[in-house]
Amino acid sequence: MVQKTFGIYSDNLEGCNLFIETGDNYIAGWCKEPETKAVKAFELFSFTEADADDFEKLFKEIQWHSRLLTARFEKMYCIWGHEKCVCIPEEFYTPEIAASYIELMFGEYNGEEIYSNTIFGNVILSVLPGAVSKEILNRNNTSAHIHKYFQLIKGQENEMQENKVHIIFYHSHFILSVYKEGKLQLIKSYSYKAAEDVLYVVLNSCNMYEIPVATTKVYAGGLIDISSPLFTMLNTYLEHFSFEPVDKALYQAEGFHAHPLRYFASFCQYDV
Repeated sequence: MVQKTFGIYSDNLEGCNLFIETGDNYIAGWCKEPETKAVKAFELFSFTEADADDFEKLFKEIQWHSRLLTARFEKMYCIWGHEKCVCIPEEFYTPEIAASYIELMFGEYNGEEIYSNTIFGNVILSVLPGAVSKEILNRNNTSAHIHKYFQLIKGQENEMQENKVHIIFYHSHFILSVYKEGKLQLIKSYSYKAAEDVLYVVLNSCNMYEIPVATTKVYAGGLIDISSPLFTMLNTYLEHFSFEPVDKALYQAEGFHAHPLRYFASFCQYDV
């Protein structure tokens, strides 16, 4: 069953570009002005992975409740958030062995279309999710498609050679990025059911890459509430825990400001 979590709209979306992010159990869409980067609309739909078995039927149901996925825009950017993605140092990558990387990391490769994005010396290698991409790409002229990892790495980059961890939360999973002295060590998606699951992954990752937890900055974003056990536990055990910075001026539709803006920043604020 499809659930529409957010539907926020400005009166005028003319001239905006459409961005669509799709994962195993959600679809988000938002509109941004090309020049100012102002976010004028946002939708988020969630569903179960079982619902997605018949994605054509699922997508039609989502469109029935959507104002963005049924409209036409001059440019559309697709962001794929599924787990079948690997980050490879550019020096160890060639297109000829792309399929072998996918098979090595995920146990199988079924001939799906492979795409890659390169950023800061890393190749983000993934596959297009067949039925999902077919339905979405038929809607508008696609200007680019990237994996979520690319978008996050681009947004998290800074010139400080610091140790830091970023945690981007969704309804039932999170994406963890670990940086040691400014260099990316890990970016990966994890499912979770309890706050302890998240804390364990963070502590274990810091230990694995020999990053001192006591001095490492940990930034959280996405769907996390300050009243939740998740926030309480992370804030208690991680000394330098804080939320991702948010540029309030970008969110121009009135409905955004009725909610914590971190809900939307992990989608909209990172550029592509």
